[in-house]
Amino acid sequence: MIWCPYTDKEISPDDASREHIIPLSLGGLDGFEIPVDKEFNSRVGAKLDGALANDFLVALSRNAHDIRGHSKRRPVVTVKKSADADTGSPLQVTFDQAGGLKMWCPINNKYVEEPGKKLSSQVNISTDIDISFVAKVALSAGYFAYGECFQGCVRHDELRLMMNNTPRDLEAKNANIDTLVDGRFSSNSADELKIFRLLCKAVSPASIVGLVPSPGRLGVFVGILGSYMGMVNVPAVVDDFPNEGVYDLGHVICPQNGDLVRVSFRRALQKLVGDV
Repeated sequence: MIWCPYTDKEISPDDASREHIIPLSLGGLDGFEIPVDKEFNSRVGAKLDGALANDFLVALSRNAHDIRGHSKRRPVVTVKKSADADTGSPLQVTFDQAGGLKMWCPINNKYVEEPGKKLSSQVNISTDIDISFVAKVALSAGYFAYGECFQGCVRHDELRLMMNNTPRDLEAKNANIDTLVDGRFSSNSADELKIFRLLCKAVSPASIVGLVPSPGRLGVFVGILGSYMGMVNVPAVVDDFPNEGVYDLGHVICPQNGDLVRVSFRRALQKLVGDV
């Protein structure tokens, strides 16, 4: 039987599927995977991954660095809710670093060739999905890195609650959780969070997951294609967590240039200081 961190249930191998902890479309890699509940992952996991991949800012990064998913198609950003700012005529605008900006008129079924045209567009930038996604990654990466220590010593029930609910949902439900969170648009200037943001930027355009134990807690931060997505700091008993070698001060995992780079948090800090 296999423990699925997304459902907290034991499942048979027949009911499991391989889950990319960071989706391929967001800079993940074959090998950075765990088996999870097949049905749950196709329903909830794919929904979160897809929502973040289609976020306008993330989609621009995917296009700029040509980060492809299972389909192997080059990601191109299309904004369907666009219009000529002067006339209000509907347009579809495509952003592509390789092909440039293109405007398609759905009425005339042709591209509009008018350099300098003023546009108005509505784009999707989610302020809720980041924490749910980070909580999901914390569950899978935590189990990937620490195994039974994570399963038995971390309050992963709170991570599941955050994965399945937006911060607004949790507030509406008056959910009582002890996990601390920080989102990608947060203005929190704590030194530790500044370091997490710098580490995410330092590996650009790669993605990164960092797991940092501290007394009574396990912090997990996630960066996607060089951009900090957020952090969760969940209650945990970390006394028996490994703390030597590649686990010194914590563990950092980075799918980079076709390899899965795994180093200690101490080594990541040393490299960051050296690069600065």
